[in-house]
Amino acid sequence: MKHNKPCLIIAALFSFFTVTGCLTTKKIDTFISSQYNDQVPQINTKKKTTNVLVKSPLVSNEATVSTTTSDTKMLPLLVYWNINHRFICTLNSQIAVANFSKAVNTMMNKGLNETIKGDQLELTVNQAPATFSMVDKTNIVWLLLYAVHWSKVYVEPDKKDLVVSYNLHLADSTVKSGSITIKNKEHDKNLRFFQSWKSATSEYITTYDQDVTAMTKEFVNKLMEELKQPAAVALQ
Repeated sequence: MKHNKPCLIIAALFSFFTVTGCLTTKKIDTFISSQYNDQVPQINTKKKTTNVLVKSPLVSNEATVSTTTSDTKMLPLLVYWNINHRFICTLNSQIAVANFSKAVNTMMNKGLNETIKGDQLELTVNQAPATFSMVDKTNIVWLLLYAVHWSKVYVEPDKKDLVVSYNLHLADSTVKSGSITIKNKEHDKNLRFFQSWKSATSEYITTYDQDVTAMTKEFVNKLMEELKQPAAVALQ
């Protein structure tokens, strides 16, 4: 077993890199950047509705589309080892805000315009999902002179909720305000047999953009319900 252990440990530590083709943080960031045409999506201003303002403290001047780090944790017990290796990818927060703004503008003609009736609406995106991890979990069970090991590779979102506050400035100078939280419905997704890391990342990015749009639509529907209530009720 002494002779087998070093080889097996090395194989386990590098199994993720074998699956992903010698993956590095730089390769991941370069690929994610290409998914957004090598630029951070801009908040839609050309079609901006004059009485709706979208802002966010999450927006910065950072031009990097994503920032990826690598982390490995090991649990070496007597007869059981667990190796958890992950690439943690943090997307530029402006991506979520831009998707939110685009979806809000799309829904202006689907009830929101009629609900606010020309009053000034201010929306502030305080929190939005922006991080996911490419994870490889390897388990090793030592059986006398032999060892059994298996791995699971999957994409893990951080499952952060969408939190947006609103202020509706009415014509008589009164204000309706509040905050709405939309639960994140993202879930872990296993890599398919022989699926490459590029394919898995591309699928996640597509799903991520779609999920933010879906969360925005759910937010707008809840917002319209609250704005239709008397001011005292909407403020609760």
